[in-house]
Amino acid sequence: MAATPAPTSTFEYKGIGSVFKLGRLQVQLNQREYSWEDKQISELLQDFTTAVKSKKETYFLGTIVQSRGQVDIPEIIDGQQRLATISILIAAIRNYFLKKGDNDMKNSIETEFLLTYDRVKKENVPKLTLNIDDNEYFRCRIVQSNQNGIKATKDSHRRIDFAAKKAEDKVQDIIKGLNERNAVDLLNDWLEFVDKKATVILLTVPDELNAFMMFETLNDRGLKTTQADLLKNYLLREAEDRLKEAQQKWAKMMSTLETLGIEEITMTYLRHSVIAQFGPTREKEIFSKIQSKVSGRTHTIIFVDKLAEYADSYAAILTPTHQKWNAYTQKTKDALTVLTDLRVQQIRPLMLAVAQHFDKDETEKAFRSFIFWTVRFLISGGMRGGQLEEAYGHRANDIVEGRIKSTKELLDALVPILPSDAEFETAFSTARVSQSYLARYYLRAIEAYLREGEGEPELQPVKDTDVINLEHILPQEPSTNWPHIKEETAAAFTNRIGNLTIMKSKVNKDFGNEPFQVKRAELIKSQLLLNKYISETTSVTSKWTPEDIENRQKKLAEMAVKTWPLSI
Repeated sequence: MAATPAPTSTFEYKGIGSVFKLGRLQVQLNQREYSWEDKQISELLQDFTTAVKSKKETYFLGTIVQSRGQVDIPEIIDGQQRLATISILIAAIRNYFLKKGDNDMKNSIETEFLLTYDRVKKENVPKLTLNIDDNEYFRCRIVQSNQNGIKATKDSHRRIDFAAKKAEDKVQDIIKGLNERNAVDLLNDWLEFVDKKATVILLTVPDELNAFMMFETLNDRGLKTTQADLLKNYLLREAEDRLKEAQQKWAKMMSTLETLGIEEITMTYLRHSVIAQFGPTREKEIFSKIQSKVSGRTHTIIFVDKLAEYADSYAAILTPTHQKWNAYTQKTKDALTVLTDLRVQQIRPLMLAVAQHFDKDETEKAFRSFIFWTVRFLISGGMRGGQLEEAYGHRANDIVEGRIKSTKELLDALVPILPSDAEFETAFSTARVSQSYLARYYLRAIEAYLREGEGEPELQPVKDTDVINLEHILPQEPSTNWPHIKEETAAAFTNRIGNLTIMKSKVNKDFGNEPFQVKRAELIKSQLLLNKYISETTSVTSKWTPEDIENRQKKLAEMAVKTWPLSI
């Protein structure tokens, strides 16, 4: 017996108006509410106006994604805002003919685009069904044009009402100054344009998992939000009769994440939280991982409860001033500031697990250790980002599951992959650093190590560049003041750590491409110990050669091993 072929995705190029002619469409019950405001609506109407006037053959509106899944009516996964707004425009044109008493035109528009007859219910029903919060208002206010029969009770209702009034104003603007016959002809032109020339790619996928993976592949702006909606819908369906409770937990999570003000943070957080709770998970695997680990109302409620709870710790690890840290030591806050300055993401699931499950003392030790390990990996390389994230992900899950309960146990588990002292010193002795923020941090931390008694040297964030900034002793673009340096030599040695130092910003600005002796004279005046070494190992006749750079860098490498040790 032949196997049933797997369902496939299909693409169709259609006018957006003709999408309504295919049959009924529904937005998933827990999808986002109607969110378009004046800017998006005005841009769409103006673009349509320009296209109709210029008799443009096509105006592309992007992709509409629908899923057939296990439901009788296709579900709109992406494109609901466009479809709803086009319905509002069509309804405004319908309303013109309704007021004129032209029932033939009114009935034609409704039958083609807005309503269809349900034989079971024995009534006309909307071709487009919105989410649970908006549908009844949309049906009465737009599809059935019953403005007096329902009140706007939500912000999304008020946005729908605003869009409707905007569309009605546009209809009046279209027919302004025209006699009735010409007005009818022009409005028909608009309907024809919406039906056939305002085009979309209609993508039909078998299920939500296929849609999620497709969005991950496309990675277009805004699709991360759609991915989050897909996950939300799955979880709310699984919550069954505890739907309201799950909605509240999801809303709490979103509210916490929104305080960060970071675009598309939701999917980043969800992945890092899933990694901590279930182990390493790639971006395209989030949906399938949640499906495999979370099903049924009890497991779902436990999971969304953790999402809400972990979100607070996630916001905290991205915000050194977060109130969570008020009860922690200053060293913990300083360590978090440095980790934020270093801009690494692979370690976030591990940071999340520590912030959620370690006590205050162990959190301080862990965060400081994360700085040591991060710098060693940044300098030594050797592991690709995905491999490092996988290793950190396993350990994050060990913490969540209680298999690792201290920084010492965490270090023991990670020692096989961490660069050893010898590896780190060797790598540091030849390292080049092109990112100024990293170079400034490395030099600040080593300077702090040289100044014994000033606390933990690694807790030296990239501070105000208006005060202290980075100086390339051998300039990035050597002038005639450096005749002994060839162009290829400069390219090889300019960004070597041994050629870099930190100075007062005003002095640094005045330096420019000055010859080494001018710079040396200023370095002698500097109170920074890093600069004292340069003045002590060179003379008034020195030229600052590649050999000088290499010798200094070897000394810095010896200090680096002690500045960022493997453990506290």
